[in-house]
Amino acid sequence: MKLLLKPSVIAIQAILCSSTLFNTQTIADEIDTESIDVITITHQRHQGLSDNKGIAVGKTSEPDLASWLSTVPGASVNKNGPVTGIAQYRGLYGDRLSIALDGHLVIGAGPNAMDPPLSYSTPLIVESMTVYRGVAPVVAGMNTLAGAINVNMRKAEFSQSDSLHMSGDMQAGYRSNNDADTLSAVVNIGKNQFATMAYVNVQSGENFESGSRKTVAPSAYEKRQMGADFRYQQNDTSVGLNYHYTDTQDSGTPALPMDIEYIFSHRLAIDGEFIMNNWQASWTLGYVDADHGMTNFLMRENDDMTKHRRNNATAETVDFTFTLEQGFEFGQLLFGFDGYSAAHDSVITNPNNMMFEVINFNDVVDERIAIFGQWQQDFDDTQVQLGVRIKHVSAEAGEVATSMAMMSMPNRMETNIHSEMNMDLEATMMPSMAELAMTLRDNFNNADRSQSDTLVDIALNIETVLSQSTSFNAGIGVKNRAPSYQERYLWTPMESTGGLADGNTYIGNINLKEETAYQSNIGLTYQESGLMLAPQIFYQRIDDYIQGTSLTMMDMSASMMAQMMSGDDNPLKFTNVDAKLYGIDVNWNYQLTDNLEFFGVASYVKGERRDIDDSLYRITPLNTRITARYNTGDWLTDVEVVLAAKQDDVSITNQEKATAGYGLVNLNVNYYVNSALTLRAGVDNVFDKDYRHHLGGYNRVNNSEIEVMQRLPSEGVSAWAEVSYNF
Repeated sequence: MKLLLKPSVIAIQAILCSSTLFNTQTIADEIDTESIDVITITHQRHQGLSDNKGIAVGKTSEPDLASWLSTVPGASVNKNGPVTGIAQYRGLYGDRLSIALDGHLVIGAGPNAMDPPLSYSTPLIVESMTVYRGVAPVVAGMNTLAGAINVNMRKAEFSQSDSLHMSGDMQAGYRSNNDADTLSAVVNIGKNQFATMAYVNVQSGENFESGSRKTVAPSAYEKRQMGADFRYQQNDTSVGLNYHYTDTQDSGTPALPMDIEYIFSHRLAIDGEFIMNNWQASWTLGYVDADHGMTNFLMRENDDMTKHRRNNATAETVDFTFTLEQGFEFGQLLFGFDGYSAAHDSVITNPNNMMFEVINFNDVVDERIAIFGQWQQDFDDTQVQLGVRIKHVSAEAGEVATSMAMMSMPNRMETNIHSEMNMDLEATMMPSMAELAMTLRDNFNNADRSQSDTLVDIALNIETVLSQSTSFNAGIGVKNRAPSYQERYLWTPMESTGGLADGNTYIGNINLKEETAYQSNIGLTYQESGLMLAPQIFYQRIDDYIQGTSLTMMDMSASMMAQMMSGDDNPLKFTNVDAKLYGIDVNWNYQLTDNLEFFGVASYVKGERRDIDDSLYRITPLNTRITARYNTGDWLTDVEVVLAAKQDDVSITNQEKATAGYGLVNLNVNYYVNSALTLRAGVDNVFDKDYRHHLGGYNRVNNSEIEVMQRLPSEGVSAWAEVSYNF
């Protein structure tokens, strides 16, 4: 990977056609990224093959931006569907990982993370994706216990004259395995003080096939995104306004109990910069309105009409940031405050039974505000960065209800439950489903549902140059995360778990404690004679880690309800336990000749419970990605080998299944026709390997070619092609 200015800063570039580079500005950009380990996946736009050294190709026709993370050491993706990739970094995922779009936290509407943050953008309009390696600075996000990812979007570009200047690019792509296609365009009009940009992106695909020619259904998808950005600048002041619309229709999530019927999302944001008493000030204000519908009968077979379910979930989020930054003789100072308020509702119905209703989440409000400061200074060959964030978290939920509490149902499973739970009771004494539903409802409604926490995050990063070819970096930190609303307020056994996709039903725990992680990270970067090598070793001790655990006698009503509703003999409750994660990851590059180079990444992470002998759930196995790149003239060719070891360190608590190791070969070719036109093509999984990615989830679809609760296979051989034209 290409070394920039200092050995700790690595740029991984993805190819995209466009006319010029667009300016982006977020809190992430304000940090002096030359002083901390940060990997930036960026778009390179027609700068010529001579500049394309040490780059990783990110396909602009990908339906899910999360796929780009496969090129980052330590990163991976929990794949629950073609447009439902949940970012994972060093074994942690979900809202433990801060993900921001232009500095805005995007809170999805789906209680099962069918619309994770990265699904709200498209590769077409991404300028860069920044992944903080090691202990993330506190200014990088509200919740950085697992790290931070900042996506910088393309912005409207100014011209250098008073006359209008128009530019843009158009792209089209096709993938053979699932008959997928993409079509997109960006147009920019600018002059010296005003600029505007508009884009549209349309993507669709059918069910894909595995290497053994089994159809993974439903894995079709249909997604449309469009938006615009408006900019004004004068002297030291700039203001921007942007709008983004996401429309996802009929997209499969075979690892979850429901599929996406629709996701409608409107995102509106304004931002600005100005100088105040020699301080550089930046501010943002954002609003997201998301409406999400999902079903278990439209895209998958479900012959039992009494079990048809439709879930409608909505979320409204307001977020804000304000920062001040200035350099002094004693160092660079940055101060700021940020926060968000998110409101969630979720209602489950049966379209065949107008009387059936479960209010899953009602008037849930999750509010988080924080102040933070960061000091950064150079001492000869050493740089030090110290940051502190103080954050206040408050959560509240309204009363819930369910029609099941009014239903009179026979105890068809009483005898089975009696024997399963070894209860010394007569079957006639077993409570009915209505009584259980009423008990769970009343227990929740009568509880004190208002919760608040004040938390402190600290991060210290140091980098020193040991020699002309070697630098050393180290980081320590204390990070905290308050529970998510699903972990607190899931009142009846369900799978609304933020995308865990383990097949178990869960109940929440209002009185959960916050997670506290004690982090350490050390690394070396070596560069000499065409070789660059950057390994890092990390360790995290997490107290009060939130994990599903088996229900106790205190949760007997929830246990019986789970058995009656879904036959789940392993219902879990979100509980505080103790955990640790440790491992090593590395990225490297070797320039053999002017035309031939080799580069790659390798990652290993181990996640364990500290309170019992068990592994953490959904931890990626040891894996590596090695690419040989040859470029000459207007051609660039990549041969990529992907290797993953078996993963048998699995969670007994989550009944996780082991996976075998595998190896893949991918082939990519790029041809620069001229300065405006680029053609790209390739074959993924050249040898049609039938394999299972450990983070791919289990099949939850009845009457498909994959057995229920068997690990979902990944895509078999697939040819693809893309064409890009800029003007």
